[in-house]
Amino acid sequence: MRSLRVKVLFLFSLAVLIPIAIITFLIVSISYRSLWKSIQREQTEITRRVGEKIYSYIESTRGIIVGLASIEPSGYNTGQVRKRLSEAMKISKSITEITIVDRQQGRDVIRAERPGRYVVFRGGTVDRKKREEFIKAVSENFYISRVYFSGQRRPYIIISCAGRKVVVIAKLGLEELWKIVENIKIGDGGHAFVVDRTGYLIAHPQKERVIAHADFSGLPPVKEFMSGELRAFSVYPDEANREKLISFCYVVPEIRWGVFTNLPYGELMAPVNKMVFQTSIWTLVFSSVFLFLGIKFVGGLLDPIGRLREFAHEISRGKFNTKIDIRTGDELQELAGTFNDMATALHELEELRQDLISMIVHDMKSPLSGIIGSLDYLLSGRLEASSQNEILTITKRSADNLYGLVQNLLDVSKMEDGKLVPDKTGVGINDLLKDVTEQFKLMADAESKGFETKIADGVSSVSMDYALIKRVLNNILFNSLHHTSAGGKIWLNVGHDDGNVLFEVGDDGVGIPEEYRTKIFEKFVQVERRRARLRTGTGLGLTFCKMAVELHGGKIWVESEEDRGSRFFFTLPL
Repeated sequence: MRSLRVKVLFLFSLAVLIPIAIITFLIVSISYRSLWKSIQREQTEITRRVGEKIYSYIESTRGIIVGLASIEPSGYNTGQVRKRLSEAMKISKSITEITIVDRQQGRDVIRAERPGRYVVFRGGTVDRKKREEFIKAVSENFYISRVYFSGQRRPYIIISCAGRKVVVIAKLGLEELWKIVENIKIGDGGHAFVVDRTGYLIAHPQKERVIAHADFSGLPPVKEFMSGELRAFSVYPDEANREKLISFCYVVPEIRWGVFTNLPYGELMAPVNKMVFQTSIWTLVFSSVFLFLGIKFVGGLLDPIGRLREFAHEISRGKFNTKIDIRTGDELQELAGTFNDMATALHELEELRQDLISMIVHDMKSPLSGIIGSLDYLLSGRLEASSQNEILTITKRSADNLYGLVQNLLDVSKMEDGKLVPDKTGVGINDLLKDVTEQFKLMADAESKGFETKIADGVSSVSMDYALIKRVLNNILFNSLHHTSAGGKIWLNVGHDDGNVLFEVGDDGVGIPEEYRTKIFEKFVQVERRRARLRTGTGLGLTFCKMAVELHGGKIWVESEEDRGSRFFFTLPL
């Protein structure tokens, strides 16, 4: 006969272990799916970023070619045209040849080549009227060829653009893509590669495979890419059939190249397997504890655990603004408090993420709209040559603004990782201020805002990274310009301060509320300022300024009164 103790322990075991097993299964299943989806999104995003870098590389060359398409026939052999061709090939080192073709006659009239270090100009009588790059450019305004391989087995493409009078044809080498692929880090054992639409390799960390004109069309993910039946990811054995690889693909717009990122399946699944293992260990631990506590703790344990389970489900469904109240006076109460803290932190993080994404998209939309609008206007062909410089100036300003946003993101990341070392040289203060204030003075005048500079006697030069400090001054000056009303005043003063050079940028604008004066140099604090309807921007401009100044051994601070203006100070050691 079994004792009541045995029966109770048996029933207790069933009552405790079965719910624990169910809870663990649910948590593991939900966490497994969530973690796997998170990993999949991360790898997909990495692949997309590589593809967008490649697309941006092609787009930058497109912009150069479009600009050259405005050349008039009367200036074929002038020094000005040669200068423009030289400048274009200087801007893009990957352009090895540019040919100007008369649109009406279809013949080459001038060609710039770069056989070595220098650009060589040649005349030409090549008839291109029946060539694809000429026909497509004339009929569609713009053309990008398939990938060709040179005699040295180097990949290149042909890009052509039709203007009103001429067609510009450029040969673009793709070695720059090798650097993009080499510099991308994909886990510990992963890599990226790029194939053209026929499956031939054009970029790979192992350059010799590209030079050998390797055909990757036999790989399962490349087959899917070529057939147009892309899945979220593909799993297939490596070439040595030793391990499985998981591959993600991104199709580059317009040119239809395939960008692939490969990662060993075991490495990708390691966090998931670790989570399952740790969850299993903790399940065994809690099961042993519950069994040890005995029957009298059954009611006090199962109810809180069930509530925690439901709370975990709520969190997994994204309901971060919920709370759980457990008062048992033991670890379960502490665990409930930790869950509440976690839910609060996740709720704040989600709000920050949404605001930050909205803010960055908003800040990048304006310069992108300016660039696209200007280029569309240029491509319309309705502009006279005298008006094109004005449109190009607007495009350049918008591109500079967008580049500044991206550069702040990159430089702050580099400085946080300790990878940005200032290139210090002796810089004349007068030269620095002249360079910084020339453009700013024009913008201030255009907005009817006063601007003046003052340099104290004896301040001549200081050791600094010219580019970094120039950007610091630009960031602070444009910050003041943005927050100063028409008729207001902005000033830039330079003086001495206890063995340092002291820079002061001031304005009589809206000022900064007291609660934000100690936080404006913090990363992404701009989100909070936006909620308070104070300032706009990605929130990294002043963070970059602080880190750049401190990288030079200086310090930066602000003095401000709300509605009475602000004064930003920073020092650099002499």
